[in-house]
Amino acid sequence: MKKYKWGIIGAGHIAKKFIDGLRLLPNANLYAVASTSQERADNFKAEFGFEKAFYSYKSMVEDKDLDIVYVATTNNLHFEHTLLCLEHNKAVLCEKPFASNYQQVKDMIETARKRNVFLMEALWSRFIPSMIEYKKQVESGILGKVRQLNCSFGFYKEFDEKNRVYALELGGGSVPDIGIYPIFLSLYLFGKPEKIQVMSVPAPTGADWTTVMNFSHKNHEISCLSSSFEVCYDNNAKVFGEKGTLILERSFHAPTTITLRNNYGKRTKISVENIGNGYNYEAAETMRCIDLGLIESESMPHSFSLDLIETIDKVSEINILQFHKI
Repeated sequence: MKKYKWGIIGAGHIAKKFIDGLRLLPNANLYAVASTSQERADNFKAEFGFEKAFYSYKSMVEDKDLDIVYVATTNNLHFEHTLLCLEHNKAVLCEKPFASNYQQVKDMIETARKRNVFLMEALWSRFIPSMIEYKKQVESGILGKVRQLNCSFGFYKEFDEKNRVYALELGGGSVPDIGIYPIFLSLYLFGKPEKIQVMSVPAPTGADWTTVMNFSHKNHEISCLSSSFEVCYDNNAKVFGEKGTLILERSFHAPTTITLRNNYGKRTKISVENIGNGYNYEAAETMRCIDLGLIESESMPHSFSLDLIETIDKVSEINILQFHKI
């Protein structure tokens, strides 16, 4: 088993969670961390036991021994930092959302293919066993004909115009930051929507505060989705069918449990073994693909990331039009 040297760009909260998952993998080596803050890079190195700390992203990707980079900077910088890595022939696992818009994602993918370098969007939910089992159960026929997905992700976040989730220039807004999870699940189960309806409430900065989305799909399924920084939702997912409801419990996007509820209210738990905090699975998939000489994952292919960002773009465009009418 080859041991891969991982580098981290962006020494923040999400990076810490990812590192906790990475530590579970015997073929992963915490090699380098880079931050524009020397103090933060040094502290990160000491806290997690990295071999090296860099004070610029460019200097890290120029390290010849570095194998894979996890990009964990703010949403607006994913495109720039991913291209920097790819242009130095470093494999990239980039946090969701992959980039700020469809064209940026397309350019990233074209660069990866041109340079024959692995690239994947770090949408960790896709690789969690409970998520994989949920799709398997939905497709098993246990619900009969499937008709609807209800899925929400919301929590209260006090408004602060400087906070990244409210700052448009940092890629803020509930849809790109957390609404991506319900949208992902809808596409994962039913495919890209054929029709999109959106209602939204803007924050004072112009970022969306709360957004409700209704999708219709080719086989007549309906997805009722919502995201919010104003209110706390149940943060679960429910697929409704003729014979009952399949529930991916709170929090649906993370390692969790599944409940089958029939039309008479009887509940049955479906056991799923989830190991670690969940971030380990996307890291393991990255290394598996590189072992096989792949430049994209069959489970999270470039085409899915393109469909996902295209859908997010459409929702955001509708939001902008609505906000201008207010």
